[in-house]
Amino acid sequence: MYGRILGERDMIQVDGSFGEGGGQLLRYSVALAALMGEDIKVYNIRAKRSNPGLRPQHLTAIKFIAQLVNADVEGLEIGSTKIVFRPRTLPKPGTYRIDIGTAGSISLLLQAVMPVILAARGRVDLEIIGGTSVKWSPPIPYIQNVLLPVLSRFGVKAEIKLVRRGFYPEGGGLVRVRTQHSYPLSRITIGSYANIREISGISYVGNLPCHIAERQAKSATLELEKSGFRVKNIKVDCRTPAFSRGSGIVLWAITDQGIAGGDSLGERGKPAEKVGREAARRLIDTLKRGVSIDPHASDNLVIYMALAKGDSMIHTVELTSHAITALKLCEKIIGAEFNYKIDRDRAIIRARGIGYST
Repeated sequence: MYGRILGERDMIQVDGSFGEGGGQLLRYSVALAALMGEDIKVYNIRAKRSNPGLRPQHLTAIKFIAQLVNADVEGLEIGSTKIVFRPRTLPKPGTYRIDIGTAGSISLLLQAVMPVILAARGRVDLEIIGGTSVKWSPPIPYIQNVLLPVLSRFGVKAEIKLVRRGFYPEGGGLVRVRTQHSYPLSRITIGSYANIREISGISYVGNLPCHIAERQAKSATLELEKSGFRVKNIKVDCRTPAFSRGSGIVLWAITDQGIAGGDSLGERGKPAEKVGREAARRLIDTLKRGVSIDPHASDNLVIYMALAKGDSMIHTVELTSHAITALKLCEKIIGAEFNYKIDRDRAIIRARGIGYST
């Protein structure tokens, strides 16, 4: 609990090389320790990566969580392979600003800090500068249109506004987040769907010709329709300010169970038509399996299932290494119970949450 003085041997120990062995493990470990008021030691940080140890984006997340809970932290430096994190208080409401620097992913930062700021006894207003559309992480329009609506079913009270887009390598995107106290969370059940209500999306560019976004949208529509899915509307956005140049597309399907997403980013030399097809095929892969939870979502939902009150269940595409790492951490650090299995072409994750409350 908050304020205890523990030696390293007595605190929670997390081997940072476990599972996917990357930054997510570190971010989740610190977030869960902050919520529970437990001292934690994470060692072998990012041991499986070519550049092991802390990178600037990891420092940013840990420093912000430490600020929220008045934590004492050891080992906060670039390249460090061990940290000790000692939270001292519950998260504090207020207004905060984070500059990740360059194109560090805002989505991955939110993955860590969102469960923590939801525990603040009051409103949190957070302004974040960094990358809004970055490789290997869900873009902000995905968070807005797919993940947040699913999180609202837990009772999460959060709003996200995209003010300025930021692409690799310059970053410079701007996102504003507003949350209210949301615990205890409700349990959720999202099984296989019976019908699709609508398929929509957004195709966007920053400081590039608008026809690129239009071609992405057209290509995605054709690919979906070729597979038998009817598209309601893919909005083309060429007007949202951007600090740097880039493009992307996010698609989502609203079913009678939940919302499935698919996305893709433009790259130099990658035709707009390929970007659109790629996003469509990712969404199609989820829908063809009869589920409404795509891999991005399942990676993010595990921690909320663990914190919710009672038994939750989701049907998803696959058990990614990120999802398995997250659920093992939730079992170890907060005592949630999980079981999972592969059923034909889908994965089923069940959790008995702890009913966390502040």
